[in-house]
Amino acid sequence: MKEWNRERVELHMLISLARSQRALCRIIESVADHVEGSEQLAGLVADNLKSISDYQHALMLKLMKQPARKRVNGKPAKPWLNKHV
Repeated sequence: MKEWNRERVELHMLISLARSQRALCRIIESVADHVEGSEQLAGLVADNLKSISDYQHALMLKLMKQPARKRVNGKPAKPWLNKHV
C-alpha cells in the first residue's frame, strides 16, 4: 500500500474514532437519567461502555503505532526545580 494511501486510511479511522467518542458521550448522557434509579442497570451500562472504550483505546494505539504504556503505582518523586530560576 502506498504511503499516502495508508495515511489517508489512518486519518479516516481516527476521524471515525472521534465520531465514535462523540456518540458514546451522547449515549452516556441519554442513559444517565434512566440509570439513576437502578444500580444493576448502571453496572451493566458501565461494563458495556468500558468494553467499548477499551476497544477504541486499543484501536487508537494500533493506529498511532505506540506501545501501550504501563501504569505505575507508587510514590511520586519531588518536583525538580532549577535553583537558578
